Amino acid sequence: MKILIATDGSICSDAAVKSVAEREWPKGSELRVVSILEHSSLESITAGEYAFKLDEIREEVRQMIKQIASSAADTLSNPNCKASYIVREGLVAQEILEEAKQWGADLIVVGTHGRKGLSKFLLGSVAQKIAIHANCSVEIVRKPQENAD
Repeated sequence: MKILIATDGSICSDAAVKSVAEREWPKGSELRVVSILEHSSLESITAGEYAFKLDEIREEVRQMIKQIASSAADTLSNPNCKASYIVREGLVAQEILEEAKQWGADLIVVGTHGRKGLSKFLLGSVAQKIAIHANCSVEIVRKPQENAD
């Protein structure tokens, strides 16, 4: 079985990594972490006095994302499953779906921020896009709710 886990280092995606790490997968399963360097987040800083630093900033962000993916893969490593990671660049949902297709994933696991109403409408939902367009099963993990005691 091939399980693709998407992470951005947020609490929500950490919950997805933890969910996968806590389960026993069939022996020989492969786990792959994918993290995305989103172009749009870097394009907003190309103007003005920061334009000359774009390449430097892009490399710093790429290294941070690589560290997030590597750390998640380390968390997922176990004797029964091989864990690896990859960093891709582009639009988040599109790149996750493309990686799943190219790698031949049987399952995609993603976290969700659980936005509702207008914020979900305006921001869209990566998890929703993946669930609608994936060619394989998708599991959406919500972060654990804190007790309101």
